[in-house]
Amino acid sequence: MKPSSIHPPAERALAAIVLTDAVSFSARMSVDEEGTLALIQRDLDLIAEQCECFGGNVLKSTGDGLLMSFYSAVQAVLCSQEVQKQLTKLSEGLPPEEYLQHRIGIHLGDVLFSQDDVLGNGVNIAARLQTKSAPGGICISQTVYDVVKARLDINASFLGPLKLKNIQEPVTAYQIPPYGQSATMVVAHPSAAASTSATSTLEAAVATLQQDPQYRRIQKLVFGTYQGVWENDAKVLAQFDLQMMLSQLRQRYHTLIALEKALQTMASRLNHKDIYLAIADTILTVLEPMYDQPDEPSDGTVIATSGSLAHCQEMYQQAAQRLMQHSDRQRIKKLLYAILYSTWENDPAVLALHTLAELVAEVHNVAPTESDLSYHLERIIKRLNRKARYTQLALVISEAMHPIYAATASEMVSATALADHPSTSDEEATVLRTDTALIPGDDGITSLTNWVSLDASGEQTCAQRHPAASPNSAIAPEQTAPAKSRDRANFYSLRLEIMRYTNPLRAKILLLSTVRSPFTASRQDWILLKSKSLDDLLHETFAYCQTFSDLESKLTIMCHCVENVGENIQTAGAILQAMKPFYP
Repeated sequence: MKPSSIHPPAERALAAIVLTDAVSFSARMSVDEEGTLALIQRDLDLIAEQCECFGGNVLKSTGDGLLMSFYSAVQAVLCSQEVQKQLTKLSEGLPPEEYLQHRIGIHLGDVLFSQDDVLGNGVNIAARLQTKSAPGGICISQTVYDVVKARLDINASFLGPLKLKNIQEPVTAYQIPPYGQSATMVVAHPSAAASTSATSTLEAAVATLQQDPQYRRIQKLVFGTYQGVWENDAKVLAQFDLQMMLSQLRQRYHTLIALEKALQTMASRLNHKDIYLAIADTILTVLEPMYDQPDEPSDGTVIATSGSLAHCQEMYQQAAQRLMQHSDRQRIKKLLYAILYSTWENDPAVLALHTLAELVAEVHNVAPTESDLSYHLERIIKRLNRKARYTQLALVISEAMHPIYAATASEMVSATALADHPSTSDEEATVLRTDTALIPGDDGITSLTNWVSLDASGEQTCAQRHPAASPNSAIAPEQTAPAKSRDRANFYSLRLEIMRYTNPLRAKILLLSTVRSPFTASRQDWILLKSKSLDDLLHETFAYCQTFSDLESKLTIMCHCVENVGENIQTAGAILQAMKPFYP
């Protein structure tokens, strides 16, 4: 497929510029390079064919998309609608890995055509609008909308003035929804979306999401990403303000890419994966302007980061001393431990590995507000046999930790009361106990170790926290249960932890670099990486690194020898936490 152009060199003209882009193309390539290349070639051929049918010109390929021009804005929109229609029909009945979704951006503007390229602000705006489109949808500028609205039934929703990267003035835009769907995103107050204030930007995002027909699912996905557990109970969800959760997620995930990974990780564990991945894209599209703001709290709230935690050590010690004075401090320790690890621990030897001050600090990090603490305490207590006793101890914990929350009251969201919320079930998920046997011990506690999250079809999803989260992590990762045997002959639980809290490909790259040589992304390196399973690399790593300190040293060095140091450090931390229990 060769780019075509009928324009003479350096000709300036008014044109409708159309830019397409495949959703999550790079991620798909890292999983299945050959299959993804075949899909993108098929889709680009289809797009180019439709472009020709509607009188347009393919100017160039961007790798996973096409840059096209039309003399008519009407033809540009008609072509784009037909492209999305054809692509949607191609995907009908297929699993997600067998098709690609595409975003399309359209702008009508003055551009400069040359022999091998097209330049100008019109092209830049079309490119930025494409990123604002929903997967399978089309984002058009106000200029395009004004031209086509009287001639086409486009069912577009108003997005308001958008602040686009590297575009000086806000661009008013409209969203044409994916084929077969109704308009989903409406900005209630355009001026709010155009505001340069971080607070008003967040408020505009919240207003947009609240008017989305899928708002209930949006609320669940945001809550799940924020708390690390899935919740269906509307009564519980109502206790947590969406704006507060989004603001704190903004502080927890400092880049849009990091937030995207967090949302997609939670969505991918649900049986309705496709629905929630699409909802994650909707959330990201709406929140993108917020990430153009300075990296500071959007609504005055502050998350306890590693830096602020350092200043809280004295308060943690004071809270721990208050708890130590209680006659039932061992049960208090069990409650705090259960909040962090979603497993009930009766073994005094295991509990003795954690001081109360450490547990208080970690719980404060996982539950940065009193409402979060209340939620997690209730989540644990309603599954215990001695509910009355542990409810009393929960109040003791709340009182002991109240000064910590009160010290940052002006920065934190007001605490909400503990509410009674029986578990409910719907089409996504509900928390159930799969093992109601009693664990031996003094409490007669129903097993928390085997909690899983099931959806209505009975398939498992993940709703647990990682047992080895560091005090400096903003939210603990998840797992079904900590490995008990620490048997290197069976890496099922270890592999599960690594795959759930890291990018598996990034983990494999770091492990391969540790046991061989730094990964250079050469063809030979990719072939070698593809030939190794995660289990293979774990076995080789244990054989190569005889002690945990040796592993920590080598892995830390490799973080700085392989591209993407920031992501490497985060992945290495998760790998170390997961592998540590397997060392003596």
